[in-house]
Amino acid sequence: MSDERTSGDAIAQRALAWHLRLRDADAEEWQEFTAWLTQDPAHNDAYEAVALRDAQFDEVLAQASFPQPALHAQSDAQDRQATPPNRLRWLALAASVALVLFLSVRFLAPGGDSYAIETQPGETRTIALADGGAIVVNGGSRIVLDREDERIAELVEGEAHFTVTHDAADPFVVTIGENRLVDIGTVFNVVRHDKDLRVAVAEGAVRYEGGENVELAAGQAMRRRADGKIEVIRQPVDAIGGWVDGMLVYDRAPLADIAADLTRTTGISIELVPGLEQRRFSGVIQTRGDPASLRQRVAAVLGLTVEAGEAGWTVRP
Repeated sequence: MSDERTSGDAIAQRALAWHLRLRDADAEEWQEFTAWLTQDPAHNDAYEAVALRDAQFDEVLAQASFPQPALHAQSDAQDRQATPPNRLRWLALAASVALVLFLSVRFLAPGGDSYAIETQPGETRTIALADGGAIVVNGGSRIVLDREDERIAELVEGEAHFTVTHDAADPFVVTIGENRLVDIGTVFNVVRHDKDLRVAVAEGAVRYEGGENVELAAGQAMRRRADGKIEVIRQPVDAIGGWVDGMLVYDRAPLADIAADLTRTTGISIELVPGLEQRRFSGVIQTRGDPASLRQRVAAVLGLTVEAGEAGWTVRP
């Protein structure tokens, strides 16, 4: 066990070093990083975890100093010229982040408080909570939980459906980047894709806390776009989180959203021909069944042609 822990710590330290180094990396260093990343799946997992915790050490990095080595002799000057400036900065930076390293290793080391749940497209997982609630994670998603506190979760990417027991003294909190959702007695669904966020409430209420605070009641849905604009609409309660039961319900939703939802839920990669992304659709798509039947069903309800290929489906007029 000790050797395993040491190995994990070494990978975590290396992942952190690469994360810092890549801030000023040149093409050669990016190639070195790519080679290291592909050597072992554990390298990729460690680097992703460090990147997710970047916000924890921004303040430390801002205060770090980067001393320039003294050039006492011509040979020293020649050595300095042979070493890329960004590499000198990386070495200085590595010596300035002991606190950062502690936080990162604590997160990554076996037995740490936080852990991640990841699903592949088409895969779902259900996480039972001690208070009788549950989190259902859709395909193509990543969520970070805490072993010591079941009342907090971070949705990194994808979609999750939350059924939580309300406790005014200890509300359930979902963080999404720098923003968060706070439950007020709740069943709700959250979709995060890049900087786009969708939240819909089926029961109780949720308070969104971000650039502006928005309280959502049952039957309300909110969308925060990449530009920060927020839109709140009504949505049938029965339709919220319908993917859990194999049903996607839409009211004038853009086809770009529908394609992303289908890919997460079914595992089938779906490409829209240019010009279809913002076309709107209202209706219900049943997602269960064999791929051939599903493709025919999607084509019929959308009123479009859905072609099957080796890489997935292509949707065209």
